[in-house]
Amino acid sequence: MVRTPGALNLMTSDTPNPLLLIRKQRSHLLFILSKPKQARESDFLKWYQGAYRDAVVGIENVLSLQHYEQHPVDITRGRFAPLPFRYLGLCEISVDGAQAAQNLLEAIERLHAEHGAAAAPAIWIYYPASEKAGRAAAKRPSLLTLAFANPVEGKEAEFREWYATRHIRHALNIPALVSGQCFLRTQFQRPGALEAGFHTIALYEQEGTPESIIDSFNTIPASTFEFPSMDTVHFAESVYRPL
Repeated sequence: MVRTPGALNLMTSDTPNPLLLIRKQRSHLLFILSKPKQARESDFLKWYQGAYRDAVVGIENVLSLQHYEQHPVDITRGRFAPLPFRYLGLCEISVDGAQAAQNLLEAIERLHAEHGAAAAPAIWIYYPASEKAGRAAAKRPSLLTLAFANPVEGKEAEFREWYATRHIRHALNIPALVSGQCFLRTQFQRPGALEAGFHTIALYEQEGTPESIIDSFNTIPASTFEFPSMDTVHFAESVYRPL
């Protein structure tokens, strides 16, 4: 191989340093599940959308935070119980391994503990396990459909591959859904008020209504949504709308 002068010096003054770039690129996604104490929702929401949000985005290694609330329409039509938290924060972070987020998680827990209207949160940490399939929603933040899923015991590897490479794409047969990406639970967790009991969380951006999703179930062939390796008992699914 012939080496030309400067061949090894690929970096220029205009080339971004990848070590600096990754500090601004998501490594994990926090699912922060919150709820107010009884009869304190008004106080909770004022804090949640104001001082709390500002405090969280000011924590080191936090890249973004978007708040959602559960939509009242149940797209499972009563088959599965929703998570017992009305409010959801999706918090993008950049850390070197999930365990490096411990101080960040503790800080979020303290914010809830110090406010009289906030109940204890559940904070789950997941990492991207698939490419994002589809396209971005025309309006962002959009409605989201979140599916909380588990594999059949003994079929974990099959489930992981099927979900990340097949099902996340199959779901876009539902006209309301325009993109999908799945996330896997990290080994390190500090879950707080509720254990992180789901192996995989799929996050779908949507443009249609929850009602249109329900209507789609009656028109799409059943074979499109076969679940050979998924535990169809320990499952939850809800639509969330942005706050």
